[in-house]
Order: sequence, then structure tokens, then C-alpha cells
Amino acid sequence: MKHVALEVRRRWWRRRGRTEPFATLLTTDLPLPRTRFSALELVCLDMETTSLDAASAEILSIGSIMIRENRVEVATAAHSLVRPEGVVGDSATVHGITDTEVAAGLPVETVVSQVLSALPGRVLVVHHAGLDKAILDRECIRVYGAPLPVPVIDTLALERRWRRRAHHLSADGSLRLADLRDAYKLPWYSGHDALADALATAELLLAMVAARGGAEQTRLCDLL
Repeated sequence: MKHVALEVRRRWWRRRGRTEPFATLLTTDLPLPRTRFSALELVCLDMETTSLDAASAEILSIGSIMIRENRVEVATAAHSLVRPEGVVGDSATVHGITDTEVAAGLPVETVVSQVLSALPGRVLVVHHAGLDKAILDRECIRVYGAPLPVPVIDTLALERRWRRRAHHLSADGSLRLADLRDAYKLPWYSGHDALADALATAELLLAMVAARGGAEQTRLCDLL
């Protein structure tokens, strides 16, 4: 149903015409729901922002990396600092990004355009996707007149759903990225860096898929 609803919206947005790279994103076919994980191309993304308020938060950095043929493509790693309209503020205590650093960053329109250019025919992967997706939707609406038109795998929501189905979502079962990596026996990493978090999310998704049938048995519809 998610796939059908998204396709209907994409057709509606196409009829109204969009500028590039949004137009290419709309005209490139989405992967079908029954596509095997091994055949998917996925863009794993993370961002650091000025706050956790989706209505007002500004992007400070974006990191991304691709999964192709069931492995992380290190050569696709990308990271950009973004120049905000306001100041970094107290969020610097979380991610360590300073006003001086982002003053040399790219305009948000440029960085969002780069993200869109990487997405045609692919699936977006984010851990705890609500905030990042809401901000990307907001920026796409502002610049292109429509929200981000791609399927999104949220590794946090996916793990929560799988645990509930197995009836073992404990009260203290943390779904934080670092804790889930530990649960799947992945190595420790330093968080709150956009590219490091994107890579950590990519490795987590591969581990999750491997633990539940593998890349040939898992379909896109199992992950959405």
C-alpha cells in the first residue's frame, strides 16, 4: 500500500512539472516492493541540525553512503557542511560543529540538490527517520514544491516492529543507533558525525537483514 500511495502522489507531482533534479527523481521508476534486498541500491543518510524541532531546525551537515549488491560502497561516501541562516547555538554541545565551520559551508539548496541527485531509482535509509525526513520534506517543498518522493527505510522503526512481532520489546530495550549496533555485535563508533552515523546505519541495516533471512530472502516490502 505504501508503494501504491507513493506512486499516485508522484504521478500527481509529475503532471505539475518540476525543476531538476526533482524532475528526474519523479520520472525514474521506483524499485518494486518485491525487489530482493540484494538487488536494491540504497542511500544511507544522516544529518546534524541546530535543534530537534522539525519546523525550525536548520541542517548543519549531511553525510551519506550507498549500499549496493548487499555491501557498503565506501567510494560513494559524501559529506557536506551546510551554511545555516541562523547560528549553531547550543546544538554544538552535541555534534561539535561550530559557527566558524559552517560559515564556509554550502547553501542548503545546493546540498539538498546533491542528495536528490543521488536518489533516483534508489531507497533512502535513515535511523530514526522522522526528523531528517521532515526537514528534507520541508526543504523540498520550499525549493521544488513537493516533499521528498522516495521510499524510506527507518532502521529504528523497523527494529521496533520486528521486536514487537517477536513479543520481546522490553521496557529497557534501547533502539538508539549505538545500542542497536551493540545488539547486532557491530563495533563501537563515534556518534554525532553525519558521515559516521550514515555508515553506522548502513552497517546496521546489513546486519539486521543478515539476521532475518539474508539479502536474497528479504524484500523491500519487508523493510518499509
